[in-house]
Amino acid sequence: METALMDEAFKQLGHSILSTFGKSLSITFADTSTLETLGIIKQQVVEIGQYEAVAGEITVLSLDSAIRLKRGDTVLANGSTYEVDRKLKDDGYLAQWNIYAN
Repeated sequence: METALMDEAFKQLGHSILSTFGKSLSITFADTSTLETLGIIKQQVVEIGQYEAVAGEITVLSLDSAIRLKRGDTVLANGSTYEVDRKLKDDGYLAQWNIYAN
């Protein structure tokens, strides 16, 4: 019972984050269907390659983990078009995807 309560609390926190900081975006899937949702797009600096001293900047999309993306899906946000590369992280509530500007 306590696990279910904690799970619901974290789910509500994820929705609160998206409703507070998220921006409207449109996702076009490989089958050409579209979805209007809220997401957060930000730049992150990460380690690149085998050496920790080498870093690079990537663009990360955070959205509800119930939305299943695949490589090649496109995201339209703030007048820019991005292509989905791969999932970086999924905590069961919010998923983070690496995206590239087209």
